[in-house]
Amino acid sequence: MLISKITKTASKKYKIFGDNEYLFFLYGNELRKYNIHEGSDISDALIEDINNNVIYKRGKERALFLLERQPYSVFNMRHKLISAGYNEGITDTIIDFLIRYNYLNDASYVSMYIESNQGKKNKRQITYNLISKGIDRRIIDDYFDNNAYSDDDCFIRQYNKYIKGKDLGDPITRQKIFRYFYSKGFSVSLINQTMNNYE
Repeated sequence: MLISKITKTASKKYKIFGDNEYLFFLYGNELRKYNIHEGSDISDALIEDINNNVIYKRGKERALFLLERQPYSVFNMRHKLISAGYNEGITDTIIDFLIRYNYLNDASYVSMYIESNQGKKNKRQITYNLISKGIDRRIIDDYFDNNAYSDDDCFIRQYNKYIKGKDLGDPITRQKIFRYFYSKGFSVSLINQTMNNYE
């Protein structure tokens, strides 16, 4: 395979392209070690050796370092690795390793996320946020089906904060309050009951 292009990034990485297809990134000392430069030939054996002994090892260490700092969904970890310059094949191999040894587990991530947001977000907000992190809707529904979760505490907390300085005796203000919380996914009965109690 012909090394068709090498581009230097701001982080001192060199992106290597073979036959105009992205292969991997290396650092300057690694380019010299493997004698890689534009216009040179690179064998399939050397590509495999670099992928297995340099890129995969580096990517796995990077992923484990990230997971020490905070939990990740499978989707977010994959995005993180690809954004860092790891190709899709290596990324998939790293993800498989992390799942196999339970470093990544979307069901555990959902449980942790919901428990840490108990009383802060309602079911709709939590579901939306988790789906945006690439979590399968079935995993989220499974958690809610098997664990008690009430929107009441979350609603009261947000309600008390939102109504400060507002005239609850004004019908227009009450309508605005109702629309605001209804748009956030709180039930009609919960909104009306709370507003009537406060009145």
